[in-house]
Amino acid sequence: MKNFLIIISFLSVISSGMASKNEPLLIYHDANIAYQKLNYDSAIVLYEKLVIANTISTEVYYNLGNAYFKKGDFAKAILNYERAKKLDADDDDANFNLKIASLKVVDKIENVPEIFYKRWINQISVIVGPDTWSTILITMIWLLFGAAALYIFGQTVSAKKISFVLIVSIFSLSCITGLMASRSHAIASIDEHAIIMASSVYVKSSPDLKGNDLFILHEGTKIDVLDELNAWKKIRIANGSIGWIRSEDIEII
Repeated sequence: MKNFLIIISFLSVISSGMASKNEPLLIYHDANIAYQKLNYDSAIVLYEKLVIANTISTEVYYNLGNAYFKKGDFAKAILNYERAKKLDADDDDANFNLKIASLKVVDKIENVPEIFYKRWINQISVIVGPDTWSTILITMIWLLFGAAALYIFGQTVSAKKISFVLIVSIFSLSCITGLMASRSHAIASIDEHAIIMASSVYVKSSPDLKGNDLFILHEGTKIDVLDELNAWKKIRIANGSIGWIRSEDIEII
C-alpha cells in the first residue's frame, strides 16, 4: 500500500509538471480563440498573462498588438509591435502593422538628416560590438609599441624605414579604431527606447515639474531614453530635441 501511494504521488508530480509546462500553450490557444471571436478584451488579458509570466515570443507581442489595435488603443498596439520587432527585426507582418498603427500617432516628427560621413561611421561602428572594437584598439596599441621598439632598436636604415611606415600606418588605424569604438559604445549606451503612453505630456527642461515646458508629445510617439533621475527620464526624439519626462508617462519597449 505504501509503495502504491508513492507511485501515485510520483505520477501526480509528473502530470502536474507536464500541465504547468503546457499551460502557456493553452493560454496562447485560448487567446487566439478569443481574438478570432472578436472578444478582444479577453484576448488582451490572456496575452498579457503570457507577457507577465515572461513566456513571450514575436507571435505573442504581434497578436497582442493586433488586439490593442482593434480596440483603438494605438499606443499599446505600437508598443507591442515594437517589442515583436525587437525580437525579430525581419518580421514583415509586425513591421507592416507598425507602419499602419504609426499613422494614427498625432506627432509627425521628421528625422534629422545625417551628414554622409557620420552615417558611414555609424554603419561601420555597428558591424561589431563595442567590446570587439575595444579589443582591436588594444591590439593596435600593442602593435604600435612593437613598431616603435623596432624603430628604436633597429640596426639598419631599411629596418628603421619599415618600422617608421608601420608606426604611421598603425597609428592611423588606431585613431580610426578608437573613433569606431567610441561611436559603437555611444550607440550601445542608448539601449532603451520607449513609447509615450499618456494622451499628451509636456517635455521639461529639467527633471522636475518646475522645469520649463520645451515641447509636447502625444501617445504612441517613439523616443530614445538617454538617462534617468528619480522618477524622471531624459529622452530624445527623432529630430534630436532632448528633455525630461516623467517615467510614468512612458513604457519601455
